[in-house]
Amino acid sequence: MLIEDAEKFRTFDELQSTIERNIDLLKKKSEEYSKIIGDKLRESEKTVQDDDIAELKAKLNGPTDPKKKKTVKKDKKTNWHDLGGIIIYDGIGTKGELELFFKTLENIKSQIENLEKAKVAISDLISKGLKKDIGCVAIMKHNSPFEIVIVKSDANQKRLSFKSIFSVNTEPMRDTKHIPGELITI
Repeated sequence: MLIEDAEKFRTFDELQSTIERNIDLLKKKSEEYSKIIGDKLRESEKTVQDDDIAELKAKLNGPTDPKKKKTVKKDKKTNWHDLGGIIIYDGIGTKGELELFFKTLENIKSQIENLEKAKVAISDLISKGLKKDIGCVAIMKHNSPFEIVIVKSDANQKRLSFKSIFSVNTEPMRDTKHIPGELITI
């Protein structure tokens, strides 16, 4: 989704539309993951209600009373084991799966937030006088600000040129005397 490589844009309008498309795609993904999490939580309610699921629900729902904040105690014991190239969950069940979905959802929301900040910043630049038809090269990696370099735009150059030879067959002129400046009728 994100522009992970340096990508050249002919105009800032093109950059803004790319950002907007990415925001829309990430919002759709966020909705999909929220639905998956909700389905998994409802599924776990039907089977066995354990403390881990209750803890995840508390995280999802947040505090019920703003004056009484629930504190979720972080367990020092973790079920995740680092095996060098991978980290694996020690256990079978929905808790590990839900943790992965929550991490992914948080990651997506962070990306959306970064893209929306960049969109606002670019709109501010344009409102302050930056021309929309200026080209740029941009890169954005997760959890870092957009890096943009303004470059000479290719948008003002002709993209397509058409040259043609126009020829018309004419009748040969009659042998008449022609006085310069005089209209010739045939």
